[in-house]
Amino acid sequence: MTELTVADIERVLFEAFPRADAESWDNPGLAVGDLSQGVKGIAFALDCTARQVIAADEAGCNVLVTHHPPFIGSGPSSFGPQKQGSTTGPGRLVYEAVRRGVAVIAMHTNADRSVRVRNRFAEVLGWTCLGNFEHLEDASRAAGGAGFGAVFEMEPGCKLADVARICLSKLGGAPRVWGDPAKPIARVAYLNGSWGETSLYGTCLEHGIDCMIVGEPKYHPSLDSQPHLAVVDLGHDISELPIVDVLMDVVRENCGSVERLVDLRDSGANWWTCSDSE
Repeated sequence: MTELTVADIERVLFEAFPRADAESWDNPGLAVGDLSQGVKGIAFALDCTARQVIAADEAGCNVLVTHHPPFIGSGPSSFGPQKQGSTTGPGRLVYEAVRRGVAVIAMHTNADRSVRVRNRFAEVLGWTCLGNFEHLEDASRAAGGAGFGAVFEMEPGCKLADVARICLSKLGGAPRVWGDPAKPIARVAYLNGSWGETSLYGTCLEHGIDCMIVGEPKYHPSLDSQPHLAVVDLGHDISELPIVDVLMDVVRENCGSVERLVDLRDSGANWWTCSDSE
């Protein structure tokens, strides 16, 4: 059997998440590494950090597939052994990846627009998906095709407190919620990741959406949208963890000869929360 290469893994991922679906500023695909390198094992994570590169290497994997890319644009300007004591950002990651021979591949905004990713969110939450959210702002996109976000139809009698509890139980993390817990919710917009456009709040209200679940909402628009639009703040990372499942599934289905697939999404949190008990 011919050994799979990093190029094969990238090709399979781009077949599932076309490069053309990415934003123009994004740079999905191989960020660090050699396309001709043979694949020993593949690790998967949401974020691409030096910690994840090291964890992948220690798990016997020489490929790391993530949702978030290690950098956007031209890449780090400073990296190398003499810089590691002071280098921040992706410089140390690149150094560790090159030193350890770990290829880094990211599927970013092209995965965000994927129908498969949208269906995974629906599966995890147990809700009926009506299509992507992006078509509400861009008439050139079909509701059932590729597009950012998702719109869900809720069961009769659903309240905001029910939505928040489902997010907590299915996605983890304690969401921050704007709105009356007893507010009836018939339709929900799910916007994973970071959303800074204040126009989104008006779009939701215009299209009969009662609740917006978002990875990173804007504080003042969330406050100003009350009591008409409830907002559930999941946190950027929590809102996108199911994407790791989809990345793993795509590789597992198409690269069966790779026996070592490692899930690193829990290999270390990037932040922690202080509580009264600590």
